[in-house]
Amino acid sequence: MDSFDPRTFRDALGQFATGVTIVTARSEDGTPVGVTANSFNSVSLDPPLVLWSLAKTSRCMPVFETAEEFAVHILASDQDDLSNRFASRTEDKFAGLNVGETGLPLLEGCTARFRCKTRHAYEGGDHIIFVGEVVGFEHDDKPPLLFHGGDYADKKKRVPISAENHGTEMGSDIADSEIAGPPVLYGVDGSIATIMLNRPGARNALSEEVIAALVDALDEAEADSKVSCVVLTGAGDSFCSGGNIKQIKALTAEKRMSPLELEQWYRDHIQRIPRAMDAMSVPVIAAINGHAIGAGCDLACMCDIRIAADNAVFAESFLRVGIIPGDGGAWLLPRTIGMARASQMLLTGEFINAAKALDYGLVTEVLAPDALLDRAQALAEMVVQYPPAAIRKSKRLLKDARDMSLGEHLDEAAIWQGVLQQMDDHREAIDAILEKRAPRFTGR
Repeated sequence: MDSFDPRTFRDALGQFATGVTIVTARSEDGTPVGVTANSFNSVSLDPPLVLWSLAKTSRCMPVFETAEEFAVHILASDQDDLSNRFASRTEDKFAGLNVGETGLPLLEGCTARFRCKTRHAYEGGDHIIFVGEVVGFEHDDKPPLLFHGGDYADKKKRVPISAENHGTEMGSDIADSEIAGPPVLYGVDGSIATIMLNRPGARNALSEEVIAALVDALDEAEADSKVSCVVLTGAGDSFCSGGNIKQIKALTAEKRMSPLELEQWYRDHIQRIPRAMDAMSVPVIAAINGHAIGAGCDLACMCDIRIAADNAVFAESFLRVGIIPGDGGAWLLPRTIGMARASQMLLTGEFINAAKALDYGLVTEVLAPDALLDRAQALAEMVVQYPPAAIRKSKRLLKDARDMSLGEHLDEAAIWQGVLQQMDDHREAIDAILEKRAPRFTGR
């Protein structure tokens, strides 16, 4: 591993998204140990510090608590087998791997590797947080291995969005096989990515095909360091009408799935969306046209900013078909509009129009349908005028604050502030204000 170069390290931090992370060390008797980290982040650039966490119940904990050094590996997209090995309870996770007899056990073929001296270990509830000083670092141009909702991300390219692509009950009974064209359209213009659900004939219902393509698109936007904002919308006259009724019926009527099989189906399909959305550091703006019903309403709640056309219709309509929100809606909706209104929407299944959605705080603006995408684009341009790293960290700070005490939130804010104020973009922002000119941000 090459010696540490601060500038290379700083530049590389903005070039890959943190995916599956494996941390390794050696026990006092020379045995290599490794574990999938619960989290991994940079702390500062000068000195170069990183942190990661490990559950207190981990069998590796005694080794890492006494180790004087450790290595962090960001796995590459073709290393899913290696990820599966370290995520399992296999006794010898290093079987067949060439990691030597002494020194840090280093895994080959990764997107990035950090060799660290252990600096601190802190209590973090049911985890221990380890901080290390980076003394060696290397990275490759390989895309990282991302994992969301029980599956690894697929980085397939999708059809770019063009003007020709865009055009009151829960879901749709139209099968994807009856509709031509890619299920989701993805395009990037500058720093703004647009994701469009592309099943207008099915009111953009969330079939298995659409779910997979949507998660792919979200992962691609998150992994692209040049993207600083996403606009999410639906083709045709609907944003998203919820689940595909034919596919939902087939689970029990044709496939005769057991309760346990249905539970796994939800984990492997619809729940991939809220997990992918929650993992995103890139802000997402929902441009909601027409139906946002059931899982479509929940999809809107997963976004950071929501604006609607005046023909938009919202409903938590799960009880109408005898089920509950399986995609996190009962968690998302109260945090968006409050418990009382969320309870009324879910328990009555009532449909609300755009004006009431605005009154509820479900959306922030209501516009004419032909002005919706222009306004979403304008909002996205307002977002992306700022430093890319600061945009992503601001969103994460808001998201993480949901489940933190004020003290924990202030600690996280101090860590990120220390990182951001060491970046060139921070200095450029200050200089641009003082010199009364437009800033030129580089993402560094």
